[in-house]
Amino acid sequence: MASTRPRIAILAPYPYWLPEGSPFPAYKGHYATWLAALGEAFREHDDFEVHWLTFRKGLRSAVRMESMGQHFHILPRLSQTLGQFSLYLCERLVVKRELARLAPDLVHAWGNEDCYGLCGSDFAGRKVLSTQGMLRAYCASAPFPPFMRRQSLYEPYVYRRYPWVSAESPWSAERVREMAPGCCILPLEYAAEKRFMAVERHPAPNPVCLYAGTDIPVKNVDLLIECFSRPELAHVRLQLAGVSPEQRPQLPPNIHPLGRVSRERMEQLLAEAWCLVHPSLADASPNIVKEARVVGLPVVLTTGCGNRHYVEEGKSGFVCGAHDAEGFARAVLAATASAETSLQMGCHGQEACRLALSEETMYRGLCRIYRTILAS
Repeated sequence: MASTRPRIAILAPYPYWLPEGSPFPAYKGHYATWLAALGEAFREHDDFEVHWLTFRKGLRSAVRMESMGQHFHILPRLSQTLGQFSLYLCERLVVKRELARLAPDLVHAWGNEDCYGLCGSDFAGRKVLSTQGMLRAYCASAPFPPFMRRQSLYEPYVYRRYPWVSAESPWSAERVREMAPGCCILPLEYAAEKRFMAVERHPAPNPVCLYAGTDIPVKNVDLLIECFSRPELAHVRLQLAGVSPEQRPQLPPNIHPLGRVSRERMEQLLAEAWCLVHPSLADASPNIVKEARVVGLPVVLTTGCGNRHYVEEGKSGFVCGAHDAEGFARAVLAATASAETSLQMGCHGQEACRLALSEETMYRGLCRIYRTILAS
């Protein structure tokens, strides 16, 4: 019997190895955890008939499977670099054929770091694009490799082809408005992974701050090293998750690059830390800030972080200028004055953050967006 629910085709880099029965091996690197969270939310509800369309290199033909009450379409593709130089023509044709077969009521594409936004823009029916990284803003803030700079050139074209755009932070909404002032921008915050809702804090005996992310110029790790090299912060240990020891030799004894860490190890690091530090020059809505706030950790970040609204100045953390090393150091000293200070600041606003960043809140927000567009 044919489904009477609205059919939604979601074009996104869904972690296709996660659904039960997936024939693909698990991937151990970084992936879009917020999409996995959304998949879990769809599992619990049946408001829509959901079809995920995602690409995987090395396939000769599409792999289609049904799991978790959803449909997964794993599609073949060229390398991303080849796709970029061909305007992603092959990927767009593959998606066009799959959408013609599905005849969805609405197409929802995610991000412009890959081809998903461009593929969705070709659809002639109702469609919405969700922001992820804002590449033009990133490239304007710091040096990036040629691939990222070329990909950023697609961004204005892609956003202008969508009448509806969802933005995960006020900062992202401002960047969209700069490129596509005519589109309707709707807020949609992406959930923190559910595992972090269950983490209980047990601060280490001595002050320790955590950074988690990549070591690229836009992340501004040099500011952290400058801050924690100061004599007044010599007693505070800085853990750099995601930063390779080989790339950062001869650091002061209180700064420790950890390299890539597992999600399980990240839970432990957040539980033990006294404070999260995140000094990005430009960042749409870094997941680690969300994870820290739902765990109950105070955060020191910069004005370039899109989710700085989860930090109440002086109460749950501090927001500093992206080049203000002295101000950043003062903020770290304040947040790590004592374990009691860290626990008290981390608790401030924690429940509101947990509610705002839950899978259920994300799902309900997305339902409102879908119904608004479907009724338009």
